[in-house]
Amino acid sequence: MTRWIPVLLPIVALAAGCATVPESAEEREDDLVESRPISTDWVRIDQVRDFRVLDDSNLILYAPTRRQAYHVELMPPCRGLRFSDTIALRGRMERLGGFAGDSVIIQPGLMPQRCPVSSVRRLGETELAELLVRFEGEAPGEPAADETEIELPQGEEE
Repeated sequence: MTRWIPVLLPIVALAAGCATVPESAEEREDDLVESRPISTDWVRIDQVRDFRVLDDSNLILYAPTRRQAYHVELMPPCRGLRFSDTIALRGRMERLGGFAGDSVIIQPGLMPQRCPVSSVRRLGETELAELLVRFEGEAPGEPAADETEIELPQGEEE
């Protein structure tokens, strides 16, 4: 093991010498923002009871009730997700949080498709409503955009 120490020290010193130092405090602040993880939230897979697909890159998981919603972003987009009635979730230690290996799995045909999770964010009631309006143009409690309400004229009820 002592043979490796002399070899590694020059490599470490060379790598340290190649690092660039930001010139201003503003540049250092930008570097810190870019290095932060996309999300810090996670959801326990065994508590997920329902989901709602927004598009091929975004879905909402409800765990354990509809009052606790999580926005899941997939990168790259998961083609066919919008048409899936069922999904499977895979994550480390039964948690889904945008960690390496976390994925949503759909089965559009014979072969399952793994869709990597890039972030998970817990939503408050206001954030959930804003997300639904942004993607679907509807607020909770309102009919979906593709649903039609029919009014019967008075006296002609079936």
